[in-house]
Amino acid sequence: MFEILLIAILAIIVGTNDAANVFGSAVGSKMLKFNFAIIFFFIFIIIGALINAKYPSGVYQNLLNNYPLFSEVYLVLVPVILVTLISLKLKIPSSISQSIIFSLFGFALAKGFSFDNNLFFKLIYFWLATPIIAFILSIFFCYLIQFIISFFKFNVFQIDYQIRLSLIFFGCIAAFALGSNLTASIVGIYSPYLNLDINLFNNQVLINENKLYFFGSFLIGLGALIFSQRIVQSVGSQISAIKPVSALAILLTQIIILLSFSSDYLIQKINIILPFEIFAMPLSASHITFAGIIGVASFNKFREVQPTHTMKIIVSWFLIPCSVFILSYFISLTF
Repeated sequence: MFEILLIAILAIIVGTNDAANVFGSAVGSKMLKFNFAIIFFFIFIIIGALINAKYPSGVYQNLLNNYPLFSEVYLVLVPVILVTLISLKLKIPSSISQSIIFSLFGFALAKGFSFDNNLFFKLIYFWLATPIIAFILSIFFCYLIQFIISFFKFNVFQIDYQIRLSLIFFGCIAAFALGSNLTASIVGIYSPYLNLDINLFNNQVLINENKLYFFGSFLIGLGALIFSQRIVQSVGSQISAIKPVSALAILLTQIIILLSFSSDYLIQKINIILPFEIFAMPLSASHITFAGIIGVASFNKFREVQPTHTMKIIVSWFLIPCSVFILSYFISLTF
């Protein structure tokens, strides 16, 4: 029961923040009411989880030859929750997937379990590469959107309507992509325990794939519903006040990258083209979003960038996983 509670806390924390990334612009621009935005977020994040979350989840089990017992999972999750709460307090975005994997690494080292270093370094490679790709893609989409507006010669009112309508449509697709990725990031650690009976409120419950991913995505949506209204409205107003085009470019960037690393169908198609292989893995949606923001800022000649805050976030990309690893190592040694 304690392990389920930890996952619930983590999912609610993530849902609180990521609804702002998906529908902040549409709500802030008054094109969509918050209640409707959350309904869309709920529906599409659950659909995305049920269809695709099983693919990125496989990474967790493949990292360890000796996977922790069900009763030991709390040793991996507690450091992640503690560091995530601290980062939220400092208003620094963190990656749940990276934190869990570095926590698994600390656990494995403390317990003397073998760790797949080759897979671990591949994950780090793609974690470093995807923000760079997000930076480039966001600039490309800014140019593409501007070209489309110029080509069709939309007037001001048509531009406003088309962009904001697009924010709703692509917000739903982004929620689907987040459902695939975020749910895998949070509950994927439980994927090796499928078909395991657990005691929940004195009732025996069988964990299966659909229950696991529905449970995780539902709690993410619940976190968005209960806690995210103020964040969505404030973030959305800030983004819309800057440029709706930028917000749309960031959404499109999120969709392309997250689906490329969570959809088995897309991965197979992409691997035919690329000279190297990509694979399903949980990515950092917050890092991709941040890199996309920097990309559109460069498109606008960096007028909206705050250098100090930007550097603080970039440093946290390295500091947070290291902190989780150290905390996990010592907690696992102690218990």
